[in-house]
Amino acid sequence: METAPDPRKVKIVSHLAQRIGYTFRNPDFAFLAMTHSSAKEEGLDCNERLEFLGDSILGQVACEHLYKTFTDQQEGELSVTKSALVSAKTLARAAQAIGLEEILITGKGIAEKKRPKSILANGFEALVAAIYLDSDLETVRTFLMKHLIEAQLPNITHNPHERNYKSMLQDYAQKNGMRLPDYRVARSVGPDHRKRFQVAVEVDGRTYDATWGYSKKEAEQRAARQALMSLGLLVEPENSNSAPPPE
Repeated sequence: METAPDPRKVKIVSHLAQRIGYTFRNPDFAFLAMTHSSAKEEGLDCNERLEFLGDSILGQVACEHLYKTFTDQQEGELSVTKSALVSAKTLARAAQAIGLEEILITGKGIAEKKRPKSILANGFEALVAAIYLDSDLETVRTFLMKHLIEAQLPNITHNPHERNYKSMLQDYAQKNGMRLPDYRVARSVGPDHRKRFQVAVEVDGRTYDATWGYSKKEAEQRAARQALMSLGLLVEPENSNSAPPPE
């Protein structure tokens, strides 16, 4: 007697077929990709290995597209754009767009809450690997072009606020064997309810121009941006950072 199909697998495969236009030949890949490590309590394998593979495949497709598209950009600028495109924030947004929140399998402690961005991003990477193992690289490229690159890249290239400059600067330092960025508050002015902060960042012994922000987080992002520009990794016009923001 044939075993009845797992209703969760059926739901996942059906959902993906409707939302991304791809039907898995082997539903086990889809089910594994949508199983978070917190579900191990149910005795299920998790998607961490698929996430590892998907991260590499995603990086290859993204780099190839950026290299062919932005022919006037140097390595540093391409790295900055790639970092934003494959960031957890962007991948989570892509995952939400195809409804992964509805089919991700998580442990009870997470299932009752809104899925964190990291879980959504990891699920998206695992899905990339699952499609690859179930088909081929060209199918994955088609999926990524539609649901990530064409959907998310225009927003990144036209909206500087989509970029996490601190992450980009840290990635640059790690890649080049440098000491990690160290952010320091140089000054703070104004009343508590409207305090402004001036922050400088040091990378591998070099301190870059201090920048201002209406919060430490904003000032740190500006400082990282200034450092990237000084390093020639980012070319963007910027208002003067030397004076405090206007009252």
